[in-house]
Amino acid sequence: MGEKNGTLSFYSRYDSCYTQVKDHTLVVSLEVQLISGNQWYRVNITCPLHKMVHKPHIRTMSPPGKCNIHRALRVNCGPQDVSSDGCLRLGCCYDYHRSTCYYRMNACSLDGHFVFSVKATDTNPPFNPSDLIVKDHPQCSPVATFADRAIFKIGVMECGTKMMVKGDVVSYEVEVEVMRPKSIGKHLPFSLQVQCQYERSAHHHANLRSLNPTNPPPVTALGSVRVQMRIATDESFTSFLPGGHLPLTVSLRKPVFVEVSIAPPSPDPSLSLHVRDCFAYPSSRHSVWTLLYDGCPNPLDNMRSSVPVDSQGKTTSHSQVRRFDVKTFAFLDPETGLPSVEEVYFYCWVEICPEEVKCEQPCSITSPAAERMKREAGSDQVSQLVSFG
Repeated sequence: MGEKNGTLSFYSRYDSCYTQVKDHTLVVSLEVQLISGNQWYRVNITCPLHKMVHKPHIRTMSPPGKCNIHRALRVNCGPQDVSSDGCLRLGCCYDYHRSTCYYRMNACSLDGHFVFSVKATDTNPPFNPSDLIVKDHPQCSPVATFADRAIFKIGVMECGTKMMVKGDVVSYEVEVEVMRPKSIGKHLPFSLQVQCQYERSAHHHANLRSLNPTNPPPVTALGSVRVQMRIATDESFTSFLPGGHLPLTVSLRKPVFVEVSIAPPSPDPSLSLHVRDCFAYPSSRHSVWTLLYDGCPNPLDNMRSSVPVDSQGKTTSHSQVRRFDVKTFAFLDPETGLPSVEEVYFYCWVEICPEEVKCEQPCSITSPAAERMKREAGSDQVSQLVSFG
């Protein structure tokens, strides 16, 4: 971010792709090169994570989640000999007839766990509940499975859970998907994102806020949606380069006009496309650079991409076409520190929305047109290969 008195200021989100959690400490590894030489030094930046100690406040209303759960679906809460008062202080449910304590279903527990169920009948065809895992963490599987559902209990600091802090709210998010056990790495087209939100006090204690697993609606028809990415010959987007004409050679800092769209014929004209995150990376994959984050240009990029718009130049509409530009650049070679001559690839995450879901591309981070034109006018006339995937 800057330099002062020989000290560099560095900024990174907790959920950035280079951040790791080790023993309740956030770690970001950097490679630093001194101006006076070619040697690279590895530097670890660390930030302590406060282990959430969830203490309930006395409230007149019951915590979220269900207690009327069939005995077979219950997940034990607290120590084996916990009393009824101790169980209730944990925010859990107590069965007075059987003297057992169990978690509320579909809720964020006060001791920091996701506890939720996933129904196999929410998709057509239904999947095998025992094939469910946490995305990219096959060792994180359900604590119990049945013919029609799976039960998960996941710690908010386990299984690669994403953590986000916004004001006094701490959010944790985990994604569940289906894996075919006999075909490693092959996933069925089903995923479920679950989020826990906690309110934290100045003492880093947190109160239960809410959890609502977003179980997908029943499938009413089978079909597929194909998304395509194309590079236009100019900003009019009236003609596009065939795939055989790539890689494309472009001068540094010149714009490349990118279109992401639902490929025709669209299975449903009411669908809309939302561009979420886009990245650029060299063919060696030694680095990655964020072009768009949650639909907005990277605020740390002084040559920002433009905000995705539809074919009419609007951001606030349902559309199956999104267009933006990327100012060409070169990655630095980690060995020499000089601009690399590798091809650069583009990669985007997109979201397909039905008509009733808000799927706009509004963004408050923009690059003034005058400043953009000034940068382009002073661009270096050096060629760089750019390709996309």
